[in-house]
Amino acid sequence: MKRSTKKLIIISILSLMVLSITAGIYLYNKGPMDVKSVRGIRVSATELYNLFTTDSVFAGKKFTGRVVQVEGEVTRISSNNSNQKVVLIKTGTDGAYVNCTLEGPDMNTALSHTIRIKGICSGIGQGDADLGIPGDVYVTRCYIATN
Repeated sequence: MKRSTKKLIIISILSLMVLSITAGIYLYNKGPMDVKSVRGIRVSATELYNLFTTDSVFAGKKFTGRVVQVEGEVTRISSNNSNQKVVLIKTGTDGAYVNCTLEGPDMNTALSHTIRIKGICSGIGQGDADLGIPGDVYVTRCYIATN
């Protein structure tokens, strides 16, 4: 091998290493997504649930890991073990809900009222087909949408 070819290979490898390290440092320091400032994909609770139950691959690619604004009627409000409010939004399917864990204040969320919640979609849970329990669609790090 010629000396200039070896030199070119070494420079190329070093350049790739520097680019990889720079990208790694950027991604490490990037931090979590700011759910409040992202607009999100607007979708009704019924439509979101139906998309996951009819074509989970398509719905997973479109919604999972992304910020969504889910609109629907509040069915139940409770608290989880971390004292965060959990709002269940009606989907039109008996026993199936869009399960939203609030990170911010609930701003007087009331039952049977229509609400729009913004958060990160985690996908659909399994449920239990043998017992006839459908899975819920989970949305985490939620805030009440104001826009």
